[in-house]
Amino acid sequence: MRVLRTGSIRGRLLLWSAALTLGALLAAWGVLSSLLSDFVDRRLGAELDAAARAVMAVSDWDATGGFVVLPPPADPRFEQPLSGWYWQVADAEQVLARAPSLVTGNLGPSGLGVLGPDGASLISRARGFTAPGDGRALTVTVSLPASEAAAELSAIRRPLLLALAVLGAALLAAQILAVRAGLVDLDRFVHAIGSVRDGKAKTIPLPEVTELRPLAEELNRLIAVNAAQIERARAHAGDLAHALKTPLAVLGNRAGPEDAALIDRMDRTIRWHLKRERAAAAGLDPAASCAVEPVLADVEMVLAPEARRRGIAVSVTAQDAPDFRGDADDLAEIVAALAENAVQWAEGSVTVTATRAASGLLIEIADDGPGIPAEARDRLLTRGARLDESSGGHGLGLAIAADRARAYGGTLTLEASDAGGLLARVTLPGKR
Repeated sequence: MRVLRTGSIRGRLLLWSAALTLGALLAAWGVLSSLLSDFVDRRLGAELDAAARAVMAVSDWDATGGFVVLPPPADPRFEQPLSGWYWQVADAEQVLARAPSLVTGNLGPSGLGVLGPDGASLISRARGFTAPGDGRALTVTVSLPASEAAAELSAIRRPLLLALAVLGAALLAAQILAVRAGLVDLDRFVHAIGSVRDGKAKTIPLPEVTELRPLAEELNRLIAVNAAQIERARAHAGDLAHALKTPLAVLGNRAGPEDAALIDRMDRTIRWHLKRERAAAAGLDPAASCAVEPVLADVEMVLAPEARRRGIAVSVTAQDAPDFRGDADDLAEIVAALAENAVQWAEGSVTVTATRAASGLLIEIADDGPGIPAEARDRLLTRGARLDESSGGHGLGLAIAADRARAYGGTLTLEASDAGGLLARVTLPGKR
C-alpha cells in the first residue's frame, strides 16, 4: 500500500485511480479473453461436429464389401493438400477413407492424432458410428489447424484490447477532471487561509464542502485563541512597562552619579526586552501591515539632526517596495537601529533602500564608514550582544534589529558595502 504514497493529495488520488482502473481493465481483459476463447472453441467444435455428421451421413459399405464415402463433403478446405482441414474414417485396424487434403497421410487408426502429416498442430474431434451394410465399429475424425483457431482468437482479441485501451484512457481523463473538480474547494480553502495570513480577512469562511467545515471551524478557533493571546501579551507588556517606569524613575532620583549609568542600562535593557516581546506578539497578528515609505520617511526625519551635525548625507528610497506585513513601530525600530548605527560610523553618506524581493520586503542600509571585520559580523548579531562587547563600537543596535527581524521570520545579514563600509541587508515578510 505504501508504494502508491506521494506528497500530493491530487497525485495520490490520480495514482490510486490509475492503479485501480488498470487492475480493473486487466481483470476485464482476462475474463473477456477467457469468454472469447471459450466461444471460439465452441464455434469451431460445432463446425467440426457438423463436418463429422456430414461424413457419417454419406458413409456406406458397397456390394463388394468396400467402404465408400459418397459424395464426400464439398468443403474446399478438405480438398487443399495439407491444409489442416482433414477427415478420415477408420476401424480399429486401418484407415478406410480419408479427405484429399491428407494426400497419402492419415491421423492413425484411432483418429486421435494431434499432429498432421506435415507435423502441424491440429484440433480434432472423433466420433464412433456404424455404417449400413456392416456392423463393425468405425471412427470418424475431423480436424482443423490449431494455427487457424489461434489466428481467429487473436483477430477477436485485438479490437478488444484496443477498446479497453481507449476505455482506460477515457476513464483516466475523466478521473483527472473529477479530481480537479473535487479539489477546487480545497484550493479555495488554501486561498482563504492566505487571505487571513495577509490580513485581508479576520476569519476563514465556512466552506460548502462538508469535509472541510470542521477544519475551518478549528482554524477559526485557533485564530481567535491566538488573537486573544496577542492581546494579552500586548497588555502584559504595557502593564509591565508602566509598572517598571515609576520605580526606575524613583531609583534614578535617589541614586548618586556613580549609579546613573547602571540605572540607564537597566532602563534600556527593560525597554529592549519589552519591545522584543511586543514584536513577537505583533508578528503573530495576521492583520498587521503598514506601508514602508512613510516609515522610512519618519526614520529619515529623526536621523536628520545627527546627520547634519556630522555632515552625513542620508538618501532614502522605497522603489516598488511591498507593504510590510507587521507593525509599523517594529519596522521603524529595525530600520532606525541600523540607520542610527550607519550615521554614527559613516564618513560622508548613508543610503537606505527598500525594494521588493522574492522573500517579500528587502531593506538595505549602507554606509561608507570603517565597516566591521568579517569575523566579527556574526557575533554582533547574536542575541544579547552589547556595545561594550563588540569591536569598533557596533553592537546593541545591530542585535536589536536582528532580534526584531527574527521575530517576524526575517533575516539580517552584514556585508561590506560598495563604499567600503557596512551593508546591512534585512529581509522581512511583505504583504502580497
